[in-house]
Amino acid sequence: MKKVIKKIGEYYLDIYYPTVIAEGTKLPILYVLDGDAFALTISEAVKLQTRNSKKTGVKPMVIVGIGYHNSSPFDREKRFIDFTPPKIHEDNPADIRFGMPNGGGIDSFINTLIQIHEVINNDFSIDKKHVGIFGHSLGGLCVLELLLREKISFLTDFLAVSPSLWWDKNEYFNKISLYDKSRLCKKRVIISVGSDEGDMVELSKQAFKLVTSSNFIKSCEHYIIEDENHMSVVFTVISRYLRWFSAIF
Repeated sequence: MKKVIKKIGEYYLDIYYPTVIAEGTKLPILYVLDGDAFALTISEAVKLQTRNSKKTGVKPMVIVGIGYHNSSPFDREKRFIDFTPPKIHEDNPADIRFGMPNGGGIDSFINTLIQIHEVINNDFSIDKKHVGIFGHSLGGLCVLELLLREKISFLTDFLAVSPSLWWDKNEYFNKISLYDKSRLCKKRVIISVGSDEGDMVELSKQAFKLVTSSNFIKSCEHYIIEDENHMSVVFTVISRYLRWFSAIF
């Protein structure tokens, strides 16, 4: 895989793409939130497994890590802003997650994603039927929020790991319950969580149930990964997610 770095506003794009691209090839694009933490690992998994795609099920693709290039793989302050919708409920001091940053900047981040996609669309010949986004934790919440945002309709595949559905007192479930699910036509979703993640296991089950209640969704899968925690689960599911993203439905 080759790598180039681009910058859009305050965001850095770590772009990994196949060394050889046959003329006329349209490539799937996988955007990776928290790119500083996960994009290189995912690109290495793609590089090794595309050496024998027939056996691994992983096909060549472009990986676009979206990050901030600071001293930490996770920018706590920025990701709370970028990956979350505004809160509509008051915080409760008795809540186990009381004291989290207010966040609420996802709409601005969506505008940035649209700009990023325009750049990638100009640089690569894109398979418009395979444009995915991968996110973990708050990033996983962002992925599922984007599923409900018509403004970013170019996304076809939504890969969420341990989504933080507890945000704003589980408000996501109210949104999706009221959402016109016919708009989910042709979308694909995969959700995973580690069995050692406490209440996030049940929250992920509930999200899966609500998403699959639509007769229009193209595909939705849900996995509880035994003996994995909030961080280890990411590395356990990467290959599974890449096979799923590479599959033709």
